[in-house]
Amino acid sequence: MVRTEVQRKLIHLTTLLIPTFYFGLHDVMVTGTTVRLSQGFVALAFVWVVTLDFLRLRVGLVKGMFVVLFGSLLRRKEFGGLTGVSHLLLGSLLAALVYEPRVLLPAVAFLGLGDSMAAVVGLSIGRIRIWGKTLEGTLACLLSCLAVAGVSSILPYWNLPFGVGILGAVTATLAEVLPFKVNDNLAIPLMSGLVMEVALWTRLLGS
Repeated sequence: MVRTEVQRKLIHLTTLLIPTFYFGLHDVMVTGTTVRLSQGFVALAFVWVVTLDFLRLRVGLVKGMFVVLFGSLLRRKEFGGLTGVSHLLLGSLLAALVYEPRVLLPAVAFLGLGDSMAAVVGLSIGRIRIWGKTLEGTLACLLSCLAVAGVSSILPYWNLPFGVGILGAVTATLAEVLPFKVNDNLAIPLMSGLVMEVALWTRLLGS
């Protein structure tokens, strides 16, 4: 089970390509162009994955091939619905469309790194159960997200105050552990991004 979850979360880590893509382009392109390219990159990935999901659910041949290749990575509910990757890319795309880059980048990194660490640590050494998750996994998620917040506060172009990043990290951890009906691949980037946006907006009003 741990091995399978590690394989699933390696896919989650691909969300880190979004901040990497943005960061790599920022030196050579104006900010507006960089943002549009980043949004386009996520949108194309989302359309491709959702199309594959649709074909998997509607076309027997595609479903059979998909199950043979990736069936071991699917959770039971994913056999009859969208995969976690579709939700992951949807959450990343919505965040890319709504939030400014310095909020988007840590928000998707919280999802890619924090959620992955929560699952791997929780399954491997987790003992104390909370809301269907484990305390150990939740702490791993929080520490990973705090590390992202720290990096976000010192990297060029990100320019996110560390205090705002901490609020986002805590929110991302709560989104991961609390028993929401919303898929956490959607909840983590959208909720943490919203809290960080509000924190930045409030700070501007208070200055």
